[in-house]
Amino acid sequence: MTEAEIARGAVVTWGWIFLVAYVILILGLGYLGYRRVEGGRAATSSQDEYATARGGFGFLALALAYAATVASGATFMSIPGMAYDVGFKAGYYALIYPIGIFGGMLLVARITKKVGDRFGSQSVPDYLGDRFQSPAIRVISAFIALFLIFYAMAQIVAAGWMFDVILNVDYSIGIWAAGLLLLVYLSAGGSHADILTDAIQGAIMIAITILIVIMFFTGWGMDGGMGAVNAALDSGMQWDSHTNPENPIFAAWWTIALLFVAHIGFTAQPHLGNKFFAIKSNRYMRRFMLAAGIVGMALPLMFLGGVLGAAQGIEITDPDAIIPTLFVQNLPPIVAAFLGIAILSAIISTADGLIIALSQVFANDLYRKSYVPYKGGDPDSDEVHQRALLISRASTVVIVVVAVIAVMTPPQYLVILLWTGIGGIISAYGGPYMVGTFWKKTSKTAALGAMAVAFAVYFYLHLAPQAGLIEGIWPYNVNPFAATGIGFVVSVVATLGFSLVTEPLPDEHLEEVFGTESRLLDDAPDTDD
Repeated sequence: MTEAEIARGAVVTWGWIFLVAYVILILGLGYLGYRRVEGGRAATSSQDEYATARGGFGFLALALAYAATVASGATFMSIPGMAYDVGFKAGYYALIYPIGIFGGMLLVARITKKVGDRFGSQSVPDYLGDRFQSPAIRVISAFIALFLIFYAMAQIVAAGWMFDVILNVDYSIGIWAAGLLLLVYLSAGGSHADILTDAIQGAIMIAITILIVIMFFTGWGMDGGMGAVNAALDSGMQWDSHTNPENPIFAAWWTIALLFVAHIGFTAQPHLGNKFFAIKSNRYMRRFMLAAGIVGMALPLMFLGGVLGAAQGIEITDPDAIIPTLFVQNLPPIVAAFLGIAILSAIISTADGLIIALSQVFANDLYRKSYVPYKGGDPDSDEVHQRALLISRASTVVIVVVAVIAVMTPPQYLVILLWTGIGGIISAYGGPYMVGTFWKKTSKTAALGAMAVAFAVYFYLHLAPQAGLIEGIWPYNVNPFAATGIGFVVSVVATLGFSLVTEPLPDEHLEEVFGTESRLLDDAPDTDD
């Protein structure tokens, strides 16, 4: 055996050891999530606790969980993969997207928490239905939220590549193994297990990002530091190359600007919005947002690993596999294996939140809050809650199986796959969520109209061309970020415009939402007392 084959075998061996340890960890955390006691009973014995872990976590754990959920498999594999292909230009995406996401979070997190707790909302579609006093908005939002399946599919793909590179398990088998990992603890622990594991994974991801930054700035495996890294790249990939007219994502400065615009509404994603309900109190919200923002801004520096891999001349068949391959070829086997499993855990940290959010579309938004009232039942009865909890757990299995089957053939870039779906969510939700959170006069009719118009725009610009229905307009037909940016702007403008010419909601409901008795801006001191 060659030295490289021996090292490769050692990586696989250590990888399996760390995977077993990881499975034991998540089993333990899943059990803690299942047995977590709230008011003398298992927290996950109630549908609300399973879906939201309402008020169950302090600011730091939730901040790490939120940042880890935002930094999905795209951040740790696809953005570095993009950097491997296009060089430093990928840094625009990596550094711009967290500004948009966490800026949007600053705008809506506190108010979403307050109003959601007041109405008992369990998801973003549920929150929108409560805010606008509209079952129709809840149902439409719920169906649009099903586009999250693209996001879940992207995480399964990322996990499949980790099994392939680190554990020497064929991708087609690895994606099923990843699905099984998700089901192991989600079926028992719900949001409690989700947040507990995400918090730990977020802390590990900070350490991995620091390592990648050190490797880049020292020019790991090369002589001359980061200057040597830059010099080893093709001219079109170096740090003084900013745009490429042939690349739809970085075609011009305006397409780069739309990257920022598209991400402002990202926090409306159902798997992120429901995290706000889990914080103990709005008193902790400032520190939650600060900690989440700091961690979230740092993690995308992982793109530097893709640049380093390209400079080293590493050859791979799929760009999304560059980070685990970089570890395998540059680090001792035990370290490479540990870091690979750690990244796998980060991928799972996003996937679990997505699966829970999707399960709530069926259990809460469509069944408990829509179907039951329509049939004249009581959505708050114990029987309905227990049935919704059963639907939540059963639907997680169905969603995971569907996501795995859909990605038997992996896409070129995970980030493009996941944005194909969530671009429609951001376009539809953007105006009603961002404008309706602050402006009392945002009407139900305006919210419905904006959702329809903005989604239609996104469908025309990107979804229809992707489905082969029309040729579309370049670069929107192949650039979901630019199409989403336009869709988000249309959604906000339509919400404002339609609200000016339609009747606002009744004063009694607006008082309940925006009433002075529970003001939206919490004036309580930001203390731990």
